[in-house]
Formats: sequence, structure tokens, C-alpha cells
Amino acid sequence: MTVRRGAGRRAFEILRKVSRDLYWCDRCNVPLLTRVCGLCGGEGRPVKLTPPADARPALGLEYVQLWKLIESELDAQCPYPRRRIVVLNKIPYVDSADEVVVDGYIVGHRYYDPLRGTWRFKPLYYGVSAILKSKVGYYAIADVETLERGFELHAEDLLEANLPRRGSEKFVAVGTKSGYEGVGIYTKRKRIRVLKSWRAKSFEWNSSNPSWLDAARANEARLAVLEQEAVDFLRKIAAKYPLPPVVSFSGGKDSLVAFRLAQKAFGNVPMLFNDTGLELPETIEYVKRVAQSSGAELIVASAGDAFWRGLDVMGPPARDYRWCCKVAKLVPTAKALRERFAGGALSIVGQRGAESASRARGLRVYENRWLPNVIVAAPIHSWSALEVWLYIFKERLPVNPLYFKGFDRLGCWLCPAIEMSEAEAVKRLHPELWAKWEGYLKTFSEKRGLGDAWVRLGLWRWLAIPGDVARMVRLLAGQEPPLSARGPRFRAELEGGRVLVELEGFNGALSFEALAEALSSLGVAKVEEGKLTLNGVPVVVEKTEDALRIAVEGAKRVDDVVKAVVRAAYCIGCGSCELWCPKGAIKVVNWRFRVDSDVCAHCGMCNSVCPVAEYATRAQAFENFLSQARA
Repeated sequence: MTVRRGAGRRAFEILRKVSRDLYWCDRCNVPLLTRVCGLCGGEGRPVKLTPPADARPALGLEYVQLWKLIESELDAQCPYPRRRIVVLNKIPYVDSADEVVVDGYIVGHRYYDPLRGTWRFKPLYYGVSAILKSKVGYYAIADVETLERGFELHAEDLLEANLPRRGSEKFVAVGTKSGYEGVGIYTKRKRIRVLKSWRAKSFEWNSSNPSWLDAARANEARLAVLEQEAVDFLRKIAAKYPLPPVVSFSGGKDSLVAFRLAQKAFGNVPMLFNDTGLELPETIEYVKRVAQSSGAELIVASAGDAFWRGLDVMGPPARDYRWCCKVAKLVPTAKALRERFAGGALSIVGQRGAESASRARGLRVYENRWLPNVIVAAPIHSWSALEVWLYIFKERLPVNPLYFKGFDRLGCWLCPAIEMSEAEAVKRLHPELWAKWEGYLKTFSEKRGLGDAWVRLGLWRWLAIPGDVARMVRLLAGQEPPLSARGPRFRAELEGGRVLVELEGFNGALSFEALAEALSSLGVAKVEEGKLTLNGVPVVVEKTEDALRIAVEGAKRVDDVVKAVVRAAYCIGCGSCELWCPKGAIKVVNWRFRVDSDVCAHCGMCNSVCPVAEYATRAQAFENFLSQARA
């Protein structure tokens, strides 16, 4: 969960508002969604987690690697009991990071260090207490009255210690006779630099080792309430919007639960799977199995190779440059929905507010402007990840096997929203896929002189590098992170009623006929006797070795002309214009739009819905802003 200053802090406050309470039954040793345990009837102890407290189980490979990681970090046997129930809670960090909860106590943070390219474990709170009590791993008992962040403990301050190799950057659990505890780093100067400190709290490990099925039974009452509310919600929305229901099934845990709830609300419902061309093979096979075993109709919205065609024009996508979502997700999904549900549909999705600040701000029922005639309903919008998982365990639902292979988030395997830890998981499981993507990134970087860190640290995931990531780059390279220009480059200006557009670096072929079809969005465009006109006025076209210059008279807005010209020169055949044209005047033929001039109403809708035109203009404006800010 990468958090930047300013916007990141605002996002964190939004997520804090949707944070869920978590309790722990000390008698049954299970997490509770409410205060009362459904197994023993006892009252649970509050567990204070970092917002949004979207906790989840440690499963499969993630679970196994966690214990190995702890022992590797401590260079000793794990001082914590190896429970079957371990809870992980995502926390803000430059890459992936989780609070680790054992027996209802936070024992430390596991986090991915992108500079080292490895996972680390930092003992904290009860995890430090356990190390000091058992004297297992690296620890130090200091003869000081208090501990504060930034303190440096010298050898003469220590009463007892087991210290790591000097400069190893291993963590050291620190305690004092006065009741303070903390965690520090043993430096090259043979000192312990305190990173964090707190007042020690007493605790005892539990003696029972229940399973996640036991945890599901302990929370059955709460899960029943959640289920009934979600089913009632779906039926109410279906009554308000009498449209055929369809579940948007991604192959992830959330859409799996949404599918089960839709089944309970409506019986058999079809599933729509968006195959972006970037789904892992395990997900594709899993979706087919679920559809077959449930007897549900499976509608596949396939993007084919749209992403890779778009990549040649747009460059790598970024979190603030998500052209890929329009090309590989929304357009194919809208096409599939229109073909299968001509009169519209009620799309049931597994979106949850705790996933991100934008989703936390989102509505439970809404319309997406990129999905015409579709009402979107999110029955589990207020659910936590732990509620989702406990419901899955309760219902014995078949989950995607990738959750047991080190993944906690599923989707496009090269999505710019991934953390570098997730990239490593893809690389480990499917090295051939990541090698293809990494090879492309290296070529892109070398041509633009962006440096090795741009690829290795995943800087391609942003146009504007977040503050915490930028600080990491400065630490590594001693310089500001590079700006990476992406998408078609152009210059545009208005001179006395004439719009001049220059496509920089354009070395392709663009016929008058193709340009006329794009300019028809602005008026009547014709090619007669080798000349191009718009509304009867000549359009001047000049081609040089590395640029294309176009002058259009009488245009009302520069932006409209730019988008039309960019569409003409860089069409990738995604089909968005065909989908949205109100007159049906556009067809995509051989990966390029064609316009029936006799039907075209010159409304300009095609310009406004073209992902290439939209993101090319957006990216260049953003890059200009960033360049000026650095100047």
C-alpha cells in the first residue's frame, strides 16, 4: 500500500472512516467480527489495527514463507507459537507491508524491501516482548531510564545482549529495567539506534490452535446478518431497476462472494469474465471451473491483444495513466454487455470500500459512463477482507489457487497498481511472462535514458513519482527520479482562427482519406482531386521526416482538433468509438476505425471516448506541469 504525502494522507483519512473493528476471543483463540464469540459466548478483546483494518488470513505459501522469514530475520527458531490462524493487515509503506497478528497480538511487520528485492520482518510490540522473554534472536537489555526514537545505545549501556553482525541491518529487540521496550538497528559504529519505543505490556500466549473453519463458526451470526442484508439489497435494487442481473466475475475472492450472494438472491445468474489478455493462466482455468460447476452461463469479454497493440502507441501504463483499463477492460466489457443484454443489465460487482480511497468514496449503486445502459451494484461494498474470507470458509466456496501461491490480489499480472513484491510473485510463478514485460521496459528505458532503477524499482508505475518512492530513488541514485514521457507527442496552437497541430516523431503513413474520416467528427470532411477540406475550407497537411503538421481553419477548440488528429494517426482499433457512436456510423475494420460519411452527425462523440486521444492529451499536459514544477 504505497502512500504519498498530501494526497496519500487524505486517502488514509478516508480509509480510516471505513475501518472495521476486530476482536479476539482469548478462550477460543479466534478473531471476531463483533464482541461476542459464537463458540463460547465470551466477550472478545479489541485488537487495534492500522486503518482501514482490512485484515486477511495468511494462507498457503504466504503462511509458510512468513515463518521462514521470521526465523531468517532472527537467525534463530521462531519465538512465537505457530498457529493455524495468523492474520495479516496491510499498512502504508513504500511497497507491500503487513501487520502480523498471532493469538490476537501484533508481533511485528513484514514488508518488502524494493532496494534489496527481499521480504523483511521487523519485530514489534508483543513480538519484541516474546524475544526479550525467551532470549531467542537478537536482543539487548539496556540500563537506561527511558527509550525514545533516535536514541543510540552504546556498549556500556547494555546489561545483556545477543547482537547481530555489525552493519547487517538486522533488527534488535530492546528492553529496559524501567519497563520500556523498543526495536532498533545495530549499526556499523557498534551502537543500537532505536527506531521505535513504547511502554511494555503484559500478555500470555494462548494454548489452543483452532482452524479457520472454527473462526468461521465463531462468527456465523455476523456472517448471517451480512448475507441477509446483501441479498435483500440485491433484490431491492433489482426491483428498482428491472434489468437482467449478471455478475462481473474476475476470478478473485470478492467477486466469488458477490456471485454466491447473487445466486441466493436470484437463483442461477450468468457470469461475465473480462479476459484482458493479461490474466494469469490459473485464473482463466479457475473461472471456467466455477462456471461449469455452478451451471452458470459464462460470458467472456475478451480484449484479445488490445493491450499489446496499445502499448506500441501509448507506452507503459501507470497508476496516473491508466489507458489500459479503457482499452482492455471497459471497452470489451461494454461490448459484451451490449451484445448479450441489448436492453441493459444489472451488473453485480465485488467492489469493497476498504480496497482504496476512491472505492471508499464510491457509491454502492452507480452508473459507469463507459458502460452504457448498465446499473452497477456492489453488495459487499462495506465488507472487510476478513468478512469475505470467513464467508468463503463458512460456505466452503472454491477459491482461486493463486491465493495459496503467494498472491493476495488478483487481476492483470502487470497492472501498474501492483507492488514490486507482487511482481516478484509473478516472476517466480511465470518467469516467461515477466521476462517479456521486463524486456519491454528495459528497451523503453534505454531508448529514453531513464536508468536501471526505473525498471528495477518499478518507477514505470507512475508519471508523477510519489514522495516516499522519490526519496528511495534519491537514496539509491543520489538524484531526482526521471520523468518518462509517454504516448504520442504533439504541439498545438491557435493562430488567428487556424489550429496548428504537429505530431512529433510521427513516421508512419496517414492518408487524406483516413484523416478525413477523423476530421468528420468536427464537420463535413471531403477528399476531392487530391485535396482535403473541412466544411469547404482546405486543410493543410505537411509531412517531414520526423513530424506531421496539420493546419485546420475555423475550428472552435484546439483540443477537438488535436484529438481528431491523434485518433487518425494512432488508432489501435480498440472499438470505443464504434461502441459509442450514436448514429452507428463507425466500424472497426482491420484494427482501424472507418466512418460512413453519409451517416455521421459530426457530433464529436468519437473524439471524447477515444482512450488514445484522451490519455495522450492528459499525459502531455501532466508532463508539462511536472517539468515546470521542477524548473
